[in-house]
This record gives sequence, structure tokens and C-alpha cells, in this order.
Amino acid sequence: MEELRYHIQGMSCASCAASIEREVSSIEGVESARVNYAMETGAFETNDESAINDIQRKIIELGFTYSEEKVQVKKSQDFSKFVIALILSLLIFILAMGPAKGWPSQRVNWLLQLGLATPVWIWIGFKFQKSFLTFLYSGRSNMNTLIGIGTTSAYLYSFFVSVFNEWSISLGLTQSVYFEAVGFIVTFVYLGNYFEEKAKKKTKEALNSLFQLSSKTARIRSEGAVKEVKIQEVKIGDILIVKPGEKIPVDGKMIKGSSSIDESMLTGESSPVDKKVNDKVFSGTINGNSVIEYKAQKIGPDTFLSQIIKYVEEAQNSKPEIQLYADRVSSIFTPVVLVIAFITFFAWFLWGPAPIWGNSISNFIAVLVIACPCALGLATPTAVVVATGKASLNGILISGGAVLEKAVDIDTIIFDKTGTLTVGKPSVIDFKFLKNKREEVLTNTLSLEQYSEHILSKALIAFATQENTRSVEPDSFNIIKGRGLEGEVDGRNILIGNRELFKEKAIELNEELISNELGSEIYMAQDAQHNGTFIVGDQIKAEVKHVLDRLKSKGIRTILMTGDNERIAQHVCRELDISEFYSHCLPLDKSNKVTDLQRSGAKVAMIGDGVNDAPALAKANLSVAMGTGTDVAINASDVTLVKGDLKKFLSFIDLSELTMRVIKQNLFLSLIYNSLLIPVAGGILFLFNGPMLPPVLASIAMGLSSISVVTNS
Repeated sequence: MEELRYHIQGMSCASCAASIEREVSSIEGVESARVNYAMETGAFETNDESAINDIQRKIIELGFTYSEEKVQVKKSQDFSKFVIALILSLLIFILAMGPAKGWPSQRVNWLLQLGLATPVWIWIGFKFQKSFLTFLYSGRSNMNTLIGIGTTSAYLYSFFVSVFNEWSISLGLTQSVYFEAVGFIVTFVYLGNYFEEKAKKKTKEALNSLFQLSSKTARIRSEGAVKEVKIQEVKIGDILIVKPGEKIPVDGKMIKGSSSIDESMLTGESSPVDKKVNDKVFSGTINGNSVIEYKAQKIGPDTFLSQIIKYVEEAQNSKPEIQLYADRVSSIFTPVVLVIAFITFFAWFLWGPAPIWGNSISNFIAVLVIACPCALGLATPTAVVVATGKASLNGILISGGAVLEKAVDIDTIIFDKTGTLTVGKPSVIDFKFLKNKREEVLTNTLSLEQYSEHILSKALIAFATQENTRSVEPDSFNIIKGRGLEGEVDGRNILIGNRELFKEKAIELNEELISNELGSEIYMAQDAQHNGTFIVGDQIKAEVKHVLDRLKSKGIRTILMTGDNERIAQHVCRELDISEFYSHCLPLDKSNKVTDLQRSGAKVAMIGDGVNDAPALAKANLSVAMGTGTDVAINASDVTLVKGDLKKFLSFIDLSELTMRVIKQNLFLSLIYNSLLIPVAGGILFLFNGPMLPPVLASIAMGLSSISVVTNS
């Protein structure tokens, strides 16, 4: 079985992706076809090498292009094209219906409109005309097909009347041009495309952020010398050297030295992990305070970080596309309108009164213009623009309309602990000391800890500083790897460290100074006497309890999932009244749990802040990142809470419900115009001695439907 992965360009809507999947799947030898419109990628599995050329040929036949290389995210030109189209359309409108109507003469006026409309039709609207040509060639249509047919029909008819005016009169054609319809149809649709492109771009950036975590070079010891090489040149068994503050290039096992490694991007735990000889280290993690040497064991795609990257890529590529209502409706609406338009043309041509050509073509164009899904295309983007604009002003970044749709159905929410429910960095949560020794304990602790770069030391320094503690210059200072510090302050021997260090130094712990709080226990002794205890932990955010209570009142199930141990997880759940939790979770464990819940029928939202959450974020029905977390989590998510305030998540849920209600109202408004006015455009009122609807009025009616949608949004 061979898997092909292509970057596919030229897709204009989700139905384009569905068309590629359907057509490629029908090729003999193709086992599966998955096309992701948002990522602009396609994954195809085949058991027949001869089918590869057929797959590539089919993609081209459908009107798209492909490449095997990953294509960098390019800046969309939709907005600049929208601005140009808008300016040209407004100028056409001034000539057609504004103060310059009929100036300087009707014929010259039409030719001026023609000059302004031509770049809108053939250049800015090229993808719509291409969709029209694809329809003529293959019979396949999408939302762009009606736009292409409508604008092309209106343009060509207007072109003929303007350039060959006398001939058009002899044929009995209606002496009206519809260049303003061409301009505004293309303009409005490009506005919607611009906002859709923004959402697609954000999706692609997730993988780029993951790749940036990898080292580009590595330092190798070879034949007694140390040299720097590209990461691709590292081989299994090479001896690598990593200095303090540098990233670990590949996975391996330590053979020399000891250090504290920041693995928060993999595990989500805020505290660094002490590593010694024979311990494993992982690509992308950051070395702490000492030089280490280790032997490479996994390289390239086999590293832990590469596996996470691959998993996120596959999850995003296989995630079901949430098609917007407009796309679903247009899949039926487009072919139906085409049939009605041609029936209208032939009915008037065969049985209509004179002028036969004029009435037939006029009503044909009127049906296409009135049915052109401009309002349908605006129904979602306008509501999304308003919603996302208001949200961004309140610190909520939403990636697109599909996200708002997904949020309404969520019934289960998984919370990461570190950085999501908790502050995300160590701080002193409890401090015990012997009577009358408080100031002395703080002074001696600060005097030694100020020379340490360990993350727990920084928590002690911050606490002592807040207490306005003075520090003195120690007479001696020594780091005891993985256990603590020792030194001499004002002639007294000071020892600060964990329980293991105190046991080694035979210093008895004072039971009165033992805390019941969960966290890292740091003991302080003066002249071999235990004088103080600090508990360093991760505090729960102030707003979390309120948020969880509100979610429960909505009937939403809440679950804690953390890389921490069971004891810490139980403590957090007890504090927040969460009934379900999963501890000791690695990145893929979190993702697998999301999948298990989805298989049981749950609609799952994942809220996290680290690289370790990225696979689960990509797999969840709705992914939410804390803006205080990593770029990877933010880019892999549907929603970002800029300041990490969980109260904003409640606002997002309320906003989603309101926005979906507005979108449905917009769809009704756009479809009611089309449904009621298509028969009118076809000339049905003529049968009852009523008026016909010329294309110029059809374009105005179409504009009114768009105005109603925008106003409602």
C-alpha cells in the first residue's frame, strides 16, 4: 500500500474537496482519498502504482493543480482584489444608476461601464469563469458555477449590446446593460472568500509552529573533537553535547553529566525534570543549568516530537469538514437553478411574444442573476465577521465560522491542568517556620537562592522578595545536583533542599513544619536544625470554579486530563468539584482519550496550553488554547483566549449560540428572496398580465437580499 500526499491548489469551497475525493475514489486501485479543503492537502492510498498517474491526471482534469512539496503559506490576495473590485463597481454604479447616468451619451456611457467591468469579469472573477468552463467541460458544478454563468451571461449580453448596438436592436434585444451586476456579484463574493482564507491560513500555521520547535543543528563529539552539524547528519549512536539553555536535537540516553530539563512542551508539567546518566532526553526539550552528553537513539521521523507533528498533521487532514450551510444548500441549489434558467430561455424562445431573443435572453439572465448566491455566500461570512470582530475586542480569537457552528453542539469538555486550570508556573503556596524564626529563615533562604537559576529557586526568590526580605552576601555557596543548595551565611551553615538531601545529611525533619499542601517540598536548615518549610506548587486560577459551575448548569460534562500524578489530579478535582480525571497522560494518551469519547457519541472540546496538548487539540471537535501558552497550541486550536481567562470561554459559548441563530436567519432571508423571485424573474407574472423582471431589477433585488443579510448580521 502506497500513500500519496499532495498540496492541492485551486479549491474554492468544500464541495471542490468532496468532488476530488469522489472522482479519485472511483479510480481502479485507489483504496482511499481524503482531501482537506482548509489545509489544501490530499492524501490518497493506492495498491497499484499505475494508479498514481491516473490520480494526478484526474486532479488536473477537475481544474486543480498539485505539487508533492509542502507549499509555504502565502498571503491571500482576496482582500486586495475585493478593494479593486469594489472601487470599479462603485464607478460602474455611478455611471449606471448614479449622478453620471447616461453621461455623456448612452453609447459612450455603456462603453465606459464596459471598460470598468472587463477587469472585474475576466481578471478578478477569473476563478468563477474557470468554474463555468469546468462545468461546460465536465458537468460538475459548485457554488462558483452560478456566479460564473451569471456574470458571464450578463457581461457577454451587455458587451454585445454596447459594442454591436445596431445589430442588437435589429435582433430585438432589450436595450439594457448589466455591468453593475457583474461588478457587485464578484465584489461581494470576494469579501466572503477573504475571511474564509484567513481561517484556512491559521490552520496551516499549526504545523509550522511545531516544526520550529526542532533544532536545526547539533553538536557532535567525534574522534576527540567537537563539531557542529546539520540535524539531518546526526546518526544513531552519535555522542551529542548540549549546553545550558539549548534545545535537545534528537532523542537519546544521557551518558555524562546531570541537569534539569524543561519538558513542559511535551508533558505540560511546569517543573523541570532532573536528569542524570542513563535517563532519556527528548527532541525539542530545553536543557537547564549544566552541560550534558548523550547518545542519539532516535532520529528524524522517529523522535517523540516528530511523532507528535505527524499525529497533528494526520488528525487535521482526516478531521471531518464542517461544511457551512451555504455549501450544503448550493450543492442542490446550483443545478436546480441552471435547469430553471434554461427552461425559462426555451419557454420564452418557443412560446413567448416578440421580441423573442430579447425576452428569452433577458429572462434567462434575470433568473441567473436573481438566483446568484451572493446573499447565500454572505449569510455566513457577515455574521462571522461581526462575531469574530466583537470577540477579538474582548480577548477571544476565533478561527472561522465552522468553529462557531461546532461549539453549539459541545457536550463534553476536557481541561488540561497546568496553565489552564492553574496559573502554570511554580509559586510558594505554603510556608511554615519555627516561632520567631520567620525573618531569619527568609533572609538565609534568599541569600543562597539568589545565585541559583533553578525554576524552584525562582519561586522562592519571588516569595521572599514579596515579603520585603533583605539578602546578604553568602560566605560560601554550592549546588548539590538534583537535591538542593548549601552554603554559609553570617557564619552559619545553611542547607536548602528536598527530603532526600536532609536524609543524606542526617538532619531530622520537624513534624510541626510538615505541610499537608500538595507540591514540591523544600526544607531549610540552619546549623543542622530544620527551621522552615516551603511548599512550591501551581495555584488554581481564581475564576475557574465559577466557570466550571456555569458549564455544569448547562449540562456540559467536565473532565480533567493531566500529565501530573494521580495524587495531584485528585487534589485539583476535589478543589474544583470535578468528578472525572485522567492522570499520567502523555500527548498521545490525551488524543486517544478524545477519540474514545467521540466514539461513545460525545462532542468533545479540549482546552489546553502546551505542545503536549496539540494532538488532542487537533483531534477534538472543538479546540481552545490559552493565549498565555505556546504558539503551537494556539495555532493548532479553533479558539484562543488571549489572556488565558477561562471566563472568556463562557462568553464564546454564548456568542456561538447567538451567531448560529443569526446565520440561520440570514440563510432564510437569502433563500426566500431567491425562492420567491426566481419565478418572477422567469416571467411567471406575465401569464397574469403582470410585469416582467428585467435583469437590472433582478440585480437590485439580489442586492437587497445582500443588504438584508448584512443588516441582520
